[in-house]
Amino acid sequence: MRAAAAVGLALLLALSGCSVGYGGPTADGDAGGPTPTPADEPTATRTPTPTDRQTPTPTPSSRQSAPGASFDGPPGDESTIAVRSGRIPVDATAVYDRTQRLLGTAAPRPEAVQLLNTTANTTRPPEFQRLLGLERNVSEVEAAAFVVGPRTVYLNRNVTDRPAFTEHVLAHEFTHTVQFRTGAIGRVQAATGPGPDGEFASTAVIEGAATYAQDRYWRTHIANRTAPGERPSRAVAASYRASEGAARYSFAPYRFGYRYANATLSGPRALPSLYRDPPRTSEQVLHPGVEDPPVPLRVELRGARTGTWQETFAPRRGRLGEAFLRVALATELDDERAARAAGGWGNDTRIAFNDESGARSYAWVVRFDAAANASTFDEAVGTYLDRRTGSGPLVDDRPGRRWSGTVDDRRVAYRLVRTDDRTAVLLLGEPGFVDAGTTTVRGEDGRVVIATDGAENG
Repeated sequence: MRAAAAVGLALLLALSGCSVGYGGPTADGDAGGPTPTPADEPTATRTPTPTDRQTPTPTPSSRQSAPGASFDGPPGDESTIAVRSGRIPVDATAVYDRTQRLLGTAAPRPEAVQLLNTTANTTRPPEFQRLLGLERNVSEVEAAAFVVGPRTVYLNRNVTDRPAFTEHVLAHEFTHTVQFRTGAIGRVQAATGPGPDGEFASTAVIEGAATYAQDRYWRTHIANRTAPGERPSRAVAASYRASEGAARYSFAPYRFGYRYANATLSGPRALPSLYRDPPRTSEQVLHPGVEDPPVPLRVELRGARTGTWQETFAPRRGRLGEAFLRVALATELDDERAARAAGGWGNDTRIAFNDESGARSYAWVVRFDAAANASTFDEAVGTYLDRRTGSGPLVDDRPGRRWSGTVDDRRVAYRLVRTDDRTAVLLLGEPGFVDAGTTTVRGEDGRVVIATDGAENG
């Protein structure tokens, strides 16, 4: 979405919310998957999601869910939302009007709900995520619905046999069309800034707002029916808890974005205030009421422009944030310990290096708010790497603790170095890069100095 000509928001089967069309938050800082374009059969970005656990059945108490009912608003009639290429079990115009009243908006209706077929797909997380254990639980998924602008909602035919589910999915997508109409998406993205952590925050606001409106729609219009299905916010929370790694990181903006909206807003009509003053970091999303900006962090590279290992901009240098740190640690630690170890996050930056063969390695610098937070992290990440590699550290001396493991059938290494009482640096990737004879790390006058290719071996 960011810096793209077309913006896409893709809803996925069994997920009560949807994921942004640029692939959601990634650890690479670049656009994720391809952005959907408004074609006859647009392709939505895939995101891992577990199987839907509850299938609502029609109830005769509501016209929108009456057995055998279907609606296909007449094409070209500006007073209704047309249904194209098929029929749906709910009245899309009525659903939009209800959503509009919940939001207190006068934004015009979309023109159509376009039915289409989607196919299951698998995703492979970026290399940096795989090095940190986020390669697991990447599953086949199928898009349930998505939008690429305010005029059309694309809906998967495979969900149209579930009236209640279809209805609140449409409420979620209609909230996105209102975000497009009112310019909310651009304002949120401009406020949160670029990079993985900023993208997580903007995704959490955009998707959290839509999930919040969807959940309120369910409570207001669906909950008292005979077969209402699972409450959307609870389904999101359950999906987050049941997943891990890359799948959990995809669910996190919905889970915590909804919680943030629910904790800070008086109701759906207050959503514009969230768009005007959104959380800027994932730390602020995870901890409603916390407004601290990232703490100062300066990193200096030496030898990285002339030596064998040089900084590369694919992926770009950027802040990953507390949410990514928490999810990565939770691939080996229990959720409570991972949250404690990531708590007190103050700032970070991830720097990528390439050698002349194209091999890539990374330095991830993390600074905490206080020394106690850094100590908690230090102990937890040691246990994390013991489990990740299947052994204890190979060395434990001044250059830092070093581990060796296998990822993608190749040998990799990890080295953890403390530069002061609040700052840790994790080197990871090619063993030759991680070796202390190649890359040195130290603190100097409040800076973190990373020297490659033996530029500093003292």
